[in-house]
Formats: sequence, C-alpha cells, structure tokens
Amino acid sequence: MAYSELYKRVQTQPNGRVKTSWIRDQIIDLTHVCRVHEQWTGHLNPEVLRGFYIEGPLGPPVPVEKNEILIVLARDIPKTDRRIVFTKELMHTFDEEEEKTNTAEKFSMQIEKFGDPNLPTSPQFAAEGKAYWRAIGVLCTEKKRLELRDALNEGNATMEIVATQLKLPTWVTHDIMRDDFEAIINHLK
Repeated sequence: MAYSELYKRVQTQPNGRVKTSWIRDQIIDLTHVCRVHEQWTGHLNPEVLRGFYIEGPLGPPVPVEKNEILIVLARDIPKTDRRIVFTKELMHTFDEEEEKTNTAEKFSMQIEKFGDPNLPTSPQFAAEGKAYWRAIGVLCTEKKRLELRDALNEGNATMEIVATQLKLPTWVTHDIMRDDFEAIINHLK
C-alpha cells in the first residue's frame, strides 16, 4: 500500500486535525499490519532517542507477532511532541525493504550516522526523514494547512497558535508551513 492512499483518506477528515488513533486504524486497514502495540518506557533518554519502530515477529520480553508492530516511546518526551513522534514511527510502515532497520548492524549504523555527519547516508537514515515528512503530511488536512497558512500570512495567527491548534510542537509547524511542503509530500506519495 502506498502512502498516497493514506494521504488521500486524511483529506476526508472533517475537523482538519487528524487523530493519531485514526491514523493507526488506517494503517491497519491499508497495510499488512494487523495490530499496533504502543509501549512507553523510562529507559530511553528523549534527548537522544524519542521512539522507535519494531516489526514482528519478536520474542520476549515484548512478544510481537508477525504483521504486528511495536512502537516504543520515551516516557519523558514533552506532551506537545507525542503526536509527531508516534506518527513518525508509525510511518516506518511504508519503508521499503532496503530502508528497514531490521538488524542490530543496521540499527548501529543508523545511530552512528546521527553522531557523525561525515558518514555516508544509509537507506535507513534517509528513511527517518521520509517518515518525518510523511507524518506531518497526515497530521492535518491540506485544507486546514492552507487555512492556517493564510491566517499566518494575513497576520491573524502565529506559529504558536498554529501549533496549539494542531497539537504539535512549534518546530513541526514551521515545516508544515514551508512553501515547498506540497512538493515534498507529492514526492513521497
């Protein structure tokens, strides 16, 4: 299933701000995923790692069956960041096979890349950016995004107001309001 179908369904949402539970349900409806487990943990330092995505099958301590996914989130991430972090991890469902971080070696390479910008970009590292942009593409409808952008341009709103309306951190709303937003999203569809 292509991300484009999810994006199309998002545009039918009446209120503009899309709930993460609705997005999760659409992922289950549109993909091979039959269940999404969510686990909050105090073992992640949110300044280093806010969350991660695991596809089953996976054995104990947290059993995940085939076609199920587990999204692990740092308990201490700010409340304003929870929607973007959860949705970004959920978007890894759309990763191509070569983009998946499905081995310990790939995970280690990815973590090393975050710490050393001189290392070559791996498909897994590139998938992080794609997942982020896919997430911000489905957290509000295009109609709502354009309404908020118009309000910003007319001086009737600030980025903080937009962030509050979308229940997202301000740093994310800056990307949602970028002039090249549509081009970036269209490239991912």
